[in-house]
Amino acid sequence: MDTTTLIWIIVGIAIVLVIVVVALLVTARGRRTRRLEHQHERAERLRADARETDLAAREHEAQAARAQADAAAATAAAEAAKARAAEASIDAERRSGAIDDHRDEAAELRTRQAETLRKADDVDPYVDDAARPAEGAPTAGDDTASARDLDARDADAVRAQEGRLPADADDETRPGAAPTRSEHP
Repeated sequence: MDTTTLIWIIVGIAIVLVIVVVALLVTARGRRTRRLEHQHERAERLRADARETDLAAREHEAQAARAQADAAAATAAAEAAKARAAEASIDAERRSGAIDDHRDEAAELRTRQAETLRKADDVDPYVDDAARPAEGAPTAGDDTASARDLDARDADAVRAQEGRLPADADDETRPGAAPTRSEHP
């Protein structure tokens, strides 16, 4: 082989190497640009995932806060219900005590009334011993209805003794008695 050929081969190889190097430089810039774009896209996906995760975390925090508020409201409602129940219990006890006091006062007043009626009968000269209730017989303190019956009988006995009404008169023969329905036309 001669030298000229050898020189041309070396020059050809050098030109091919220069072309390869230039091609590599040109494509390296493109590859670097694509790699940077790929990294940027990956970073944007990570940021989007982070935003979605943040949004989901805030939603869960809001749900937790809502649940905590609901629990606090339920606790407050339960405490209010307990307070109302305690107040109602106290009111019921107070009223029960008042009922017992009223019953005791009513019994005391009935006893006083019966005693006053006995004293009135003792003082009244027109009341005979037959009109007085027998020992152990129901008195005015036993029942309000029986007290009214005793008062009516005592009044009839007093009228009978004064001569205004016979003792054995029935309701229709009493003076001023209301007529029965059968008497009206």
